[in-house]
Amino acid sequence: MNVSYERVSTIKQDERRQEISLESYKIDKRYIDKASGKNADRIQLSKLMLDVTKGDNIYIESISRLGRNVDDLRKLCDYFVDKGVKVHFIKEGFTTEGNMYKFMLTILSAVGEMEREVLVERVREGMQKAQKFGTKSGIPIGRPAAQLPKDFEKYYKRWISKEITGTEFAKLLGVGRPTMYRYIKSYEK
Repeated sequence: MNVSYERVSTIKQDERRQEISLESYKIDKRYIDKASGKNADRIQLSKLMLDVTKGDNIYIESISRLGRNVDDLRKLCDYFVDKGVKVHFIKEGFTTEGNMYKFMLTILSAVGEMEREVLVERVREGMQKAQKFGTKSGIPIGRPAAQLPKDFEKYYKRWISKEITGTEFAKLLGVGRPTMYRYIKSYEK
Protein backbone atom coordinates (compact mmCIF):
# COMPACT_ATOMS: atom_id res chain seq x y z
CA MET A 1 0.00 0.00 0.00
CA ASN A 2 1.20 3.55 -0.80
CA VAL A 3 0.34 6.21 1.77
CA SER A 4 1.30 9.84 2.16
CA TYR A 5 2.04 11.84 5.26
CA GLU A 6 1.42 15.55 4.99
CA ARG A 7 1.76 18.19 7.67
CA VAL A 8 1.16 21.91 7.96
CA SER A 9 1.91 23.87 11.12
CA THR A 10 -1.46 25.57 11.65
CA ILE A 11 -5.12 25.02 10.89
CA LYS A 12 -5.09 28.11 8.63
CA GLN A 13 -2.38 26.65 6.39
CA ASP A 14 -3.21 24.53 3.35
CA GLU A 15 -1.53 21.22 2.43
CA ARG A 16 -2.19 21.58 -1.34
CA ARG A 17 1.47 22.26 -2.15
CA GLN A 18 2.37 18.91 -0.64
CA GLU A 19 -0.56 17.19 -2.33
CA ILE A 20 0.60 18.52 -5.73
CA SER A 21 4.15 17.23 -5.19
CA LEU A 22 2.71 13.76 -4.45
CA GLU A 23 0.33 13.65 -7.48
CA SER A 24 2.63 11.45 -9.56
CA TYR A 25 2.51 8.66 -6.95
CA LYS A 26 -0.45 6.32 -6.60
CA ILE A 27 -1.47 7.17 -3.04
CA ASP A 28 -4.01 4.83 -1.45
CA LYS A 29 -4.46 6.76 1.78
CA ARG A 30 -3.48 10.22 3.04
CA TYR A 31 -2.58 11.14 6.60
CA ILE A 32 -2.69 14.89 7.25
CA ASP A 33 -1.72 16.68 10.45
CA LYS A 34 -2.26 20.34 11.14
CA ALA A 35 0.24 20.65 13.96
CA SER A 36 3.74 21.82 14.72
CA GLY A 37 6.64 19.59 13.68
CA LYS A 38 8.66 20.36 16.81
CA ASN A 39 7.73 16.99 18.34
CA ALA A 40 6.33 13.68 17.14
CA ASP A 41 3.15 13.77 19.23
CA ARG A 42 0.65 14.15 16.35
CA ILE A 43 -2.68 12.37 15.88
CA GLN A 44 -2.40 11.40 12.20
CA LEU A 45 1.26 10.46 12.56
CA SER A 46 0.32 8.10 15.39
CA LYS A 47 -2.43 6.56 13.22
CA LEU A 48 0.04 6.17 10.35
CA MET A 49 2.50 4.40 12.63
CA LEU A 50 -0.18 1.92 13.69
CA ASP A 51 -1.69 1.39 10.22
CA VAL A 52 1.38 0.71 8.04
CA THR A 53 2.60 -2.84 7.61
CA LYS A 54 5.58 -4.58 6.04
CA GLY A 55 5.98 -3.71 2.36
CA ASP A 56 4.10 -0.39 2.56
CA ASN A 57 5.55 2.85 1.20
CA ILE A 58 5.20 6.25 2.88
CA TYR A 59 5.61 9.28 0.61
CA ILE A 60 6.49 12.57 2.26
CA GLU A 61 7.01 15.85 0.41
CA SER A 62 10.08 16.77 2.50
CA ILE A 63 11.91 15.86 5.69
CA SER A 64 10.57 18.93 7.50
CA ARG A 65 7.00 17.65 7.04
CA LEU A 66 7.80 14.53 9.07
CA GLY A 67 9.54 16.52 11.77
CA ARG A 68 11.99 19.24 12.69
CA ASN A 69 13.83 17.50 15.49
CA VAL A 70 16.82 15.34 14.48
CA ASP A 71 16.26 12.77 17.23
CA ASP A 72 12.53 12.43 16.51
CA LEU A 73 13.20 11.99 12.79
CA ARG A 74 15.78 9.27 13.41
CA LYS A 75 13.44 7.43 15.79
CA LEU A 76 10.51 7.67 13.37
CA CYS A 77 12.52 6.43 10.39
CA ASP A 78 14.09 3.63 12.43
CA TYR A 79 10.60 2.62 13.59
CA PHE A 80 9.33 2.44 10.00
CA VAL A 81 12.44 0.57 8.77
CA ASP A 82 12.12 -1.96 11.62
CA LYS A 83 8.49 -2.46 10.62
CA GLY A 84 9.55 -3.14 6.99
CA VAL A 85 8.12 0.13 5.66
CA LYS A 86 10.03 2.31 3.19
CA VAL A 87 9.86 6.10 3.60
CA HIS A 88 10.31 8.24 0.46
CA PHE A 89 11.41 11.88 0.89
CA ILE A 90 10.41 13.46 -2.42
CA LYS A 91 12.10 16.87 -2.24
CA GLU A 92 15.41 15.53 -0.96
CA GLY A 93 15.30 12.53 -3.32
CA PHE A 94 16.13 9.63 -1.01
CA THR A 95 14.45 6.75 0.80
CA THR A 96 15.08 4.77 3.96
CA GLU A 97 16.36 1.85 1.90
CA GLY A 98 19.93 0.88 2.84
CA ASN A 99 22.02 2.67 5.45
CA MET A 100 22.85 5.88 3.58
CA TYR A 101 19.52 7.37 4.69
CA LYS A 102 20.84 7.73 8.24
CA PHE A 103 23.59 10.06 7.07
CA MET A 104 21.27 12.04 4.77
CA LEU A 105 18.58 12.26 7.43
CA THR A 106 21.02 13.47 10.08
CA ILE A 107 22.56 16.18 7.92
CA LEU A 108 19.35 17.46 6.32
CA SER A 109 17.26 17.32 9.48
CA ALA A 110 20.00 19.15 11.42
CA VAL A 111 19.81 21.95 8.85
CA GLY A 112 16.01 22.01 9.21
CA GLU A 113 16.26 22.11 13.00
CA MET A 114 18.73 25.00 12.78
CA GLU A 115 16.43 26.87 10.38
CA ARG A 116 13.58 26.52 12.85
CA GLU A 117 15.72 27.80 15.74
CA VAL A 118 16.83 30.81 13.66
CA LEU A 119 13.21 31.54 12.73
CA VAL A 120 12.08 31.35 16.37
CA GLU A 121 14.93 33.68 17.38
CA ARG A 122 14.00 36.20 14.66
CA VAL A 123 10.38 36.18 15.76
CA ARG A 124 11.47 36.73 19.37
CA GLU A 125 13.71 39.66 18.32
CA GLY A 126 10.87 41.17 16.28
CA MET A 127 8.50 40.96 19.24
CA GLN A 128 11.06 42.66 21.50
CA LYS A 129 11.49 45.48 18.97
CA ALA A 130 7.74 45.81 18.65
CA GLN A 131 7.42 46.21 22.42
CA LYS A 132 10.25 48.75 22.47
CA PHE A 133 8.80 50.87 19.66
CA GLY A 134 5.14 50.22 20.44
CA THR A 135 4.36 48.73 17.04
CA LYS A 136 3.63 45.26 15.70
CA SER A 137 6.64 45.16 13.38
CA GLY A 138 9.11 47.03 15.53
CA ILE A 139 9.13 49.83 12.96
CA PRO A 140 7.23 53.06 13.63
CA ILE A 141 3.94 53.09 11.70
CA GLY A 142 2.96 55.78 9.20
CA ARG A 143 4.70 58.82 7.86
CA PRO A 144 7.03 60.83 10.04
CA ALA A 145 5.35 63.85 11.62
CA ALA A 146 5.24 66.75 9.22
CA GLN A 147 7.35 69.80 10.02
CA LEU A 148 5.21 72.83 10.73
CA PRO A 149 5.52 75.65 8.19
CA LYS A 150 7.78 78.55 9.16
CA ASP A 151 4.97 81.05 9.94
CA PHE A 152 2.54 78.52 11.42
CA GLU A 153 2.64 79.87 14.97
CA LYS A 154 2.02 83.48 13.84
CA TYR A 155 -1.02 82.49 11.73
CA TYR A 156 -2.23 80.06 14.43
CA LYS A 157 -2.43 82.87 16.97
CA ARG A 158 -4.41 84.99 14.51
CA TRP A 159 -6.79 82.07 13.84
CA ILE A 160 -7.29 81.39 17.58
CA SER A 161 -8.08 85.06 18.19
CA LYS A 162 -10.56 84.88 15.26
CA GLU A 163 -8.71 87.49 13.19
CA ILE A 164 -8.70 85.05 10.26
CA THR A 165 -10.93 82.13 9.22
CA GLY A 166 -9.83 78.52 8.86
CA THR A 167 -9.90 78.87 5.07
CA GLU A 168 -7.69 81.97 5.22
CA PHE A 169 -5.33 80.22 7.66
CA ALA A 170 -4.95 77.28 5.24
CA LYS A 171 -4.33 79.64 2.28
CA LEU A 172 -1.68 81.56 4.20
CA LEU A 173 0.08 78.23 4.96
CA GLY A 174 -0.27 77.13 1.35
CA VAL A 175 -2.04 73.87 2.24
CA GLY A 176 -5.56 72.43 2.25
CA ARG A 177 -7.79 72.56 5.31
CA PRO A 178 -7.29 68.85 6.24
CA THR A 179 -3.51 69.39 6.30
CA MET A 180 -3.94 72.58 8.31
CA TYR A 181 -5.99 70.67 10.91
CA ARG A 182 -3.29 67.96 11.09
CA TYR A 183 -0.73 70.71 11.76
CA ILE A 184 -2.97 72.15 14.49
CA LYS A 185 -3.41 68.73 16.09
CA SER A 186 0.34 68.14 16.01
CA TYR A 187 1.04 71.64 17.42
CA GLU A 188 -1.46 71.31 20.26
CA LYS A 189 -0.03 68.02 21.57
